[in-house]
Amino acid sequence: MTPRRVLQESDELLFWVEECLVQEIRIVPAWLVARLTVVLRQAHPELPGRLGRERRPEQVMEIIYDAQSALMEQACRSRGPGEVIPLFARARERMLREATATL
Repeated sequence: MTPRRVLQESDELLFWVEECLVQEIRIVPAWLVARLTVVLRQAHPELPGRLGRERRPEQVMEIIYDAQSALMEQACRSRGPGEVIPLFARARERMLREATATL
């Protein structure tokens, strides 16, 4: 999975953790923790260890924020520089031909 896709997944998980706060659920459900562990592992190998047995939504959100930071950095590095598209390639070629022809 690409870093951008994992970042999208982390956004979805963050939404559900925020819902736990809104609904006043004091611990994050197990199904959410299982998905979160996969995302954390892909973001950084130490993050699942930080999660450990922590299930309080506020603390889980902080760990997700750290994962998103790592994922954004990975996404930026994975893209690399883009290909430069010459806008006026034909005009430039013509100018170069004319310049060499007059020499």
